[in-house]
Amino acid sequence: MSRARSAVAVRTSVQSLLDALYGALGVKEINRESHKEFYDVASFCRSQSEELGGQEAQDAWYAFQVGDWAVVGDLGLLLCRQSETLATVSGALGETVVAAVDSGFEFALFALYDGGESKRLLVLEDDELVEEGFPISAERGQRRIDFDEEEAERLWTSYGLPTFEHDPPDDDFIAVAVSLPA
Repeated sequence: MSRARSAVAVRTSVQSLLDALYGALGVKEINRESHKEFYDVASFCRSQSEELGGQEAQDAWYAFQVGDWAVVGDLGLLLCRQSETLATVSGALGETVVAAVDSGFEFALFALYDGGESKRLLVLEDDELVEEGFPISAERGQRRIDFDEEEAERLWTSYGLPTFEHDPPDDDFIAVAVSLPA
């Protein structure tokens, strides 16, 4: 897991999840492309996202469908830090699973929102662990010595979601650029 990634997943369509995120964040889509390879998605995101050295006042996300899960991710790790937005999305669309990893900075996050509330949060950042809420079923019977990138991905995949190294086998990635609110 050498790439920084964060992702949000909800049992809905990709467009419904994007629309919920747009509304909750107050952003507008300004560009959309379709790509088969993650390398092309990464290039798009870097050129369109202010956080990654691209266009000012913009962010870029990628999205794909996995069964009944819609997944929206970003390379700047901004989506995973929007707790109010994620709570709003869960209030509108239901159970919302969030994970992020960045092995370059030893950052890991796993969160679960449902019914407009945070139900579980695990964050490792700057060698500090934040742990809130109640353990999810995948944590039961596990002795937690530490929380790291591998554990964040294990909890994420326990929902039937693909690893962060996943490339959609049947469909393209959707890549979107959005304008950030002033």
